[in-house]
Amino acid sequence: ARVNGQPITRSAVLELYGQLPPPMNQMPIEQILPGIINEVAARKLLGEAAEKSKIGDEPAVKAQLQATRDQVLQQAYLDRKLKTELTEPKLKARYDELIKAQPPQEEVHARHILAATEADAKSALDEVKKGADFTEVSKKRSTGPTAATGGDLGFFTKDKMVPEFAEAAFALQPGQVSDKPVQSQFGWHVIKVEARRKAEAPRFEDVREQVYEIMSNEVVEKTVAHLEKSGKIEQYD
Repeated sequence: ARVNGQPITRSAVLELYGQLPPPMNQMPIEQILPGIINEVAARKLLGEAAEKSKIGDEPAVKAQLQATRDQVLQQAYLDRKLKTELTEPKLKARYDELIKAQPPQEEVHARHILAATEADAKSALDEVKKGADFTEVSKKRSTGPTAATGGDLGFFTKDKMVPEFAEAAFALQPGQVSDKPVQSQFGWHVIKVEARRKAEAPRFEDVREQVYEIMSNEVVEKTVAHLEKSGKIEQYD
């Protein structure tokens, strides 16, 4: 398409298509191509009209245009800097450093029986001490949401549970049951630890974006610091 002799290119159409909100940007571009071309054409006509009116020479508009130009240039400069410096090998190396600096936490796999009163919890514990299966007692007597699965809480690190529960659970070895009920804000717990292990480190693919964000902030700060050092900044009261 052309507008007053000026071409509407495929790249301009694709750029506008990419800016459309859902669900329009999920539709095949062929279905909405005429509408996109019309929108690009309308914007070109408005732009030409604005140029002819010399509105760009007005101080306020000129200041806005300069600010937008500066912002685009700044972002393009930083994007090129980041693309050059943040290569995949460098991201992977930082990931390895971060993993090494944060040893894996210990996890326990625990079950519990949650009771409203200490007496009910002691009664459940007595059943277990007499040989009853912990899972079955939990299914029958626990008031917690995990009763259906026998009180199974899966694996968790110490910081994922309330302090009273975590202290008691991490004091137990696999197969052990707490020798007395433990009180927390949720009620009274009888705890059994099924297993212990070291938590697996997150995969690079799963945390790449976080590593990239950390390193990109460092690159931006370093770039600005270098420019401030080599530039001349004067401040006036």
